[in-house]
Amino acid sequence: MENIVDKAELAIKSIRKPNKKNHDKLVIELKTNQIRKILTAVNILKNKVDIYKIANPQAKKLDEELQMEIEFLRVSISYQAGREKLVREFVEKADLLNMVKDINGDIKAFENFCRYIEALVAFHKFYGGQE
Repeated sequence: MENIVDKAELAIKSIRKPNKKNHDKLVIELKTNQIRKILTAVNILKNKVDIYKIANPQAKKLDEELQMEIEFLRVSISYQAGREKLVREFVEKADLLNMVKDINGDIKAFENFCRYIEALVAFHKFYGGQE
């Protein structure tokens, strides 16, 4: 299993660009609120999955309704990426669409995806992402 923390850090590092005023310094032009829109959508789903896990403690797979909501997350992320070039670059470098697709109803895979999104937000802040 790949290390999602390292993958998140590499994704954020890959979107840094030379500062226009000081070429020795790398900056992230992507703003925090652009990532937070994705994080918010993921957190809403995470809450629903947590409720499902409480009601179905032995389940390893999500029900069809939750699987469809997770699939729809790809649509939401694609929409955000289509609206802004910086978000598109972020989505592609972070491989978000493929990661959502790979969840395939698996609860553990979804939980790892949630951690990955949280790590992306944290590394964005750590490496100087704009507010």
